[in-house]
Amino acid sequence: MQTRRDFVKETAAALAATAACAIPALAADARKKMRAGRPLRGLVVWYSQTGNTERHGRLVANVWEKKGLTVTAGDYRDVGQVKPGAFDILMAGSPVYYYEVPENFRTWLRSIPVMDGTPVAAFVTCGGEGGNQYNTACTLLEIMSERGGVPAGMITLNNMSTYAVTWSMGNRERILKYRHLPDEATFERVRVFAAGVLDRAERGEASDVVRKRNMQDLFSGGPSIKLCKLLTGNHHINQKECIGCGACEKACPVKAVNLAAGTVNTDRCIARLGCVNNCPTGAMTMDFMGKRVRGWKLFSRDEKIMIREPKELAGR
Repeated sequence: MQTRRDFVKETAAALAATAACAIPALAADARKKMRAGRPLRGLVVWYSQTGNTERHGRLVANVWEKKGLTVTAGDYRDVGQVKPGAFDILMAGSPVYYYEVPENFRTWLRSIPVMDGTPVAAFVTCGGEGGNQYNTACTLLEIMSERGGVPAGMITLNNMSTYAVTWSMGNRERILKYRHLPDEATFERVRVFAAGVLDRAERGEASDVVRKRNMQDLFSGGPSIKLCKLLTGNHHINQKECIGCGACEKACPVKAVNLAAGTVNTDRCIARLGCVNNCPTGAMTMDFMGKRVRGWKLFSRDEKIMIREPKELAGR
């Protein structure tokens, strides 16, 4: 098991390497030309653990369908392998986890068949004031551009944080300050953005994507995940409280949860907290710095939090 001293050494080396790297950019003159014409088939794909990112992805799909597109939409784990030529426009959405796009979603995006000038767009969701959300959206566009896509826009969207460690450590008010998000103004931004991406795609108008220098980039991904895992313990299923619903297994993107055995492979775990957040009984046990982590489902129930739905998606 990694010690705190090992973690500090590795983090220092990572920060030094990151600081020395140039900030990549996707200038319009350095990209392939966008494919011309009105898109007919859209793919909207996301990674979502507690529903915030999914909600916006479904709204994008709804806007595109009303514009006449045939749309495939879903979590990347449900969409599965994408066939070449299956779409004319692509929208990808991700939460910001540890200041970046989660590794599992980045890996899936890199498996998409090579695109030839296909317009692509991105949206990211972040809790509260967020952290590094702009560069996280840039990462989504960079990955899709590596696959031959041409950026047609990106947007960042705030909601109430679902990072269970925060309220479990006593910072309840910090979370509840944003309990009104997402609101109707958020959903209207999504509608306008989705329609605007289509308009830019039809005009063949690409967007410049230039990263901002941000200290949070230095702590994104590996360093933050390792620190979280270093401070986490007692991660398993309390089988006396478990009702066998399988929500924890379904939420885990790396198959670290073994429901039948009541165990979690902590080496494989990437600290997304989906297993804890989606457990309806609190049977998924995890401690952070010696304190029991309380998942999103239980926290939202206790605080009587009601997340708004876009009116066109209500009841669907």
